[in-house]
Formats: sequence, structure tokens, C-alpha cells
Amino acid sequence: MLLLHTRDLSAANFGTAWELPGGGVEPGESFADTAARELSEETGLDLVRGRLEPPLWRRDVRYAYRGEERLQHERIAVVRFDVVAPDVLSSRRVAFESEDHFEHRWWTQQEIRDSDARFFPGSLPANLPRILARESIVEPLEIWPSN
Repeated sequence: MLLLHTRDLSAANFGTAWELPGGGVEPGESFADTAARELSEETGLDLVRGRLEPPLWRRDVRYAYRGEERLQHERIAVVRFDVVAPDVLSSRRVAFESEDHFEHRWWTQQEIRDSDARFFPGSLPANLPRILARESIVEPLEIWPSN
């Protein structure tokens, strides 16, 4: 599982968290188009047709980012690659992503489950096996940062 180590430079008290690649939908964009664009921008990885699974994990999250309060409606899907842990490139990131995503790491399920790191979503350790098993997940609102 590829996760990006993230911070919010406008909020020093945020600390850091490991998060899934992703981002906002542009006007007129489909879920698949958004997933492909965001994956490319944040990781340099190109989405191969047929490798994006349906978005089975749905959640809402309220958080502050760069001084702005947000309510985000998220759909999370699995992307599978032909190789294990392909190389990640940061050269396609937009400016704020380059500042905020300062590290990446490929994790195993066991490492995520055993880690005491902060994850976004906070329920990632519990829900990772479920989404990889293609189980549908609908979560209540998460208020971030969670304690």
C-alpha cells in the first residue's frame, strides 16, 4: 500500500500523517479520470485501464487544511499494479503537494496494522483488509485531526 507522509506547513500543530494518494474532482471529471490524474500528479504512476477497482469505501471527513475548513466526501478505490512497489516520482506534483508530501513509502498490511503512526483516514489499519477483500465500507463522519 503506497502512502504519502504529509504535513500542513500552515498548521505546525498538525504534525504529520501517512495518507492515501488522492484529491479533489475537477468539474466534469469522472471518478476514474480523477483517480488517474491524482495518482499521476502525486506519485508519477500512470493508471492502466482495468487496474482501478470500483470505489467501495465511502466516507466523509471534516478538517482544516492551509487555514481553510473543509468537508470532503471521499470515495476510496484500490489500484493494482503489475509489479510490486513501482518507483514513485514527485516531479508531477503541484507546488503545495511538493511542500506537504515530503516522503512516500510502500507498506505491507502487517506494517500498517502494527504501526503507531497516524494515518489518514484514521481507520485505515482496520479497513485496509476489508477494502482489499472487496468489501463495501460506509463510514460516519471523521473529524480530523483525530486524537
